[in-house]
This record gives sequence, C-alpha cells and structure tokens, in this order.
Amino acid sequence: MRAIFKGTILSPISKGKVLFIVPGYLVTSEQGNILEVTSDNPREKYKSFPFYDFSDRIICPGFIDIHNHLSQLPLMGLSDNNLLTWLNKLVFPCEGKFKSQEIAKQTADSFFRQLLKNGTTTTSTYVTIHKQATDLAFQSAKENGVRAFIGKVMMDQEVPGNMLEDTQKSLQDSEELIEKWDGYDNGRLRYALTPRFAVSCSFSMLKGIGDLAKKYDVYIQSHLAESNGELKLIQKLYPDFENYTDVYYRAGILSEKTIMAHCIYLSGKEIKILRKTGTKVSHCPTANRFLASGIMPYRKLEQSGLTIGLGTDVAGGYSLSMFNEMKEAIETSKMINFLNSEKQYKPITVEEAFYLATLGGAKVLSLEKETGSLEISKSADFLVIDYQKLNDFKNRDILSNARNILSKMIYLGNKDIIEQVYLRGKRVI
Repeated sequence: MRAIFKGTILSPISKGKVLFIVPGYLVTSEQGNILEVTSDNPREKYKSFPFYDFSDRIICPGFIDIHNHLSQLPLMGLSDNNLLTWLNKLVFPCEGKFKSQEIAKQTADSFFRQLLKNGTTTTSTYVTIHKQATDLAFQSAKENGVRAFIGKVMMDQEVPGNMLEDTQKSLQDSEELIEKWDGYDNGRLRYALTPRFAVSCSFSMLKGIGDLAKKYDVYIQSHLAESNGELKLIQKLYPDFENYTDVYYRAGILSEKTIMAHCIYLSGKEIKILRKTGTKVSHCPTANRFLASGIMPYRKLEQSGLTIGLGTDVAGGYSLSMFNEMKEAIETSKMINFLNSEKQYKPITVEEAFYLATLGGAKVLSLEKETGSLEISKSADFLVIDYQKLNDFKNRDILSNARNILSKMIYLGNKDIIEQVYLRGKRVI
C-alpha cells in the first residue's frame, strides 16, 4: 500500500477552489493514509516505495454518495412520475423480496461493486426493513472495503402489510445492528438509523429513533419534503404539527448527525429549524426530476447556511454515477435561475459540483478530516481517471486547466473513464 503515484492531481479545496498540480505526486503510507501531495518529485526521499506513473491521467479523491437505496438497484430506470405511486407499485414489492437472504446477498454484492466501478468510495445507504438483509449489506461493504453508513429501513404505518413492522421490534433490531456494526473497522462502517419518512413512521417510532441516536451517538437518515403528495399526507397524519419539519423536530431526530434527503418544499421556518439543529441535506437532482417531484432550490438552502452534499438516490435516480449527479445539479440550478425573475441565485459551477461530490459530502458525514480530498493524513481513497478519452482533438490546450477538465469530466464522463479505484492505498478496481 505504500507507494508513489504520479499524475495530474485534482482535489477540492473549497466550493470555488480546486488544487491542480501538473505533474503531481501522491505518496501513500503502509497504513493506507496520504503522506504527501506535492509538485516535487519525492522518489529520492522514498527510495524503497513502488512508483506508479499515471502521466496523462487524473488522480482525484473518490466520490461520496450520501443518499441511495441498495434494495432498489433492480429498479433503476423504472419511473412512474409520482413518488407515492412509484413506492406502492414498484418499490415495496421489490423490497419485500429481500426477505430472501439469497436475493439480499446478491444485490448487496452487486451494489457495492457497481458503486466502486462508478468511483464512489463512501456511501450512505438504505437497505430494507429486514434485519438479516441489512446485516448482509454490512458484510458486503466490509468485503469490498467501502466506507459506508448503512441502515435498516424503519416503517410501522401506511405501508403494505408485508412491509409493516412492529414498532418495538424495529427499534430492537436496529439497536442490535448498531451494537454489531457501528464503528467497525476503525469507523469505516457506521450505522445510520433509517426511518423511511414521517408518512411511514408513527410519532412513537420517531421518538424511539431519537432516543437510540442519542444513546449510541449514531447518524439518522430520512426523507423530507420530496413531493407535494407527501406533504398532503403529512398534514393528514400529523394535523397538530406546524409543518413537516416540525414532526421530526419535536420527535427529537434533527441534529448535526441527521441527513434529510430532497428538501424541495421547505418554508422559511423549516429552513431555520434545519440550520438551528445543524441538520444536513442530501441534494438528489436526478431523482427529483426523474420522479417529477420538483427542483430543490440549492442556492437558497446553501445561502441559508445548510451543509449540503449529493446523492444519487438510486433508484429514484437512474444511475450510480456521481458524474451524472454533478451534471444534474448544475443543470437544475440553471433552471432555478432561469425561472427566477430576479436572478438572485447563481447556478452551481463545475468546481462547486465537484466539491459537493467529494469534500462537501465528507462534511455532511463529519468525515472531512478523513476523506473527501487529497490531503496529508487522510485515507488514500482515490481514483485514476483517463480524462484524455474525453478529448477527441489533438489540441492538448483544451485540457490544460482544471475548469476545462472538470467540465469535460462532469458532462461527458461515466464509469468507463475510471481506470482504477484505490481504497486505503490498495487498488480494488
């Protein structure tokens, strides 16, 4: 695992700034951490280290997908243009099959391998209501070396009978999974309590989840304000609450370790609650458009001080590619700007999209000291990308700066340009 890698270094520094070194050198330790990132040739300093020459290749941090559904992998590309109908017609029947350990294991193995092939080295993932399926997902993540936050979906109301859980049994199963997996492999695997959304969870369950999160100091992941139909159901099920966010707030599950996906339809009061509690947001632009749910006002939430990362939301999203998610984030932000007569919200830049898919996602998961960028002491989770495949012209000047490379990668890139994937300095793809 200790080695020197030469290539074009591309790594986020902030939302608008990227580290760009040509040629650059990445030095990794025996333990799989980064020792140096430099423009100076370090081969004399580390004479015994193997040397890998990736000239004309990009070396960048692995991508971070902070919202997806492992169990929905077979449904990618199948849409109903309505979230609630899609859940009942396609998702719940599919997830019900995970009672089979064979299906659960095969799907988990395929899911994590596909994540890696797409360059995703850190993930926050929903499984199903099945305890055994969730345990098998952790096993597969361990075998593949992925850094992962994983949770058993929790639902005790408003779902088909075969997907309906007993409240206390669901909490007990989750607690047992926390005790087995949270913090495994020096924190490489973490448990995330996973109430699907307030529609499918009683207030009693939500409060129990809040108590468990405090007891074990674990993350919570759920959905918030994804569709108008969902909001109407919340008003019906929780008439004594001020709004959707208020349900979660009064249940005690909003905190700096809570990730809420989508957040399309939030009032000013709700945004203030999320900021006050430190709740993080997963922006899933592909899924929002694919299911015709709406467009999240990214810049409005970002300027309100919320911490935001990107999620593919497979299978609401039709791809595990973070290149696609970055592109969709940029394009939907342009649409928001186009539709806003005052034009006060600037579209997302390519540098910002890259940040959201790397260091921004790490900050959502409180991992910014461990991953998300190529910096000394961080885990050597990185990609080797053949960005030359994106340029059909002999004129190399087109790819002479970071912005042009990022733009080509985001708009034209897919898993085919990812040549190698490293986890803790060890090649896995």
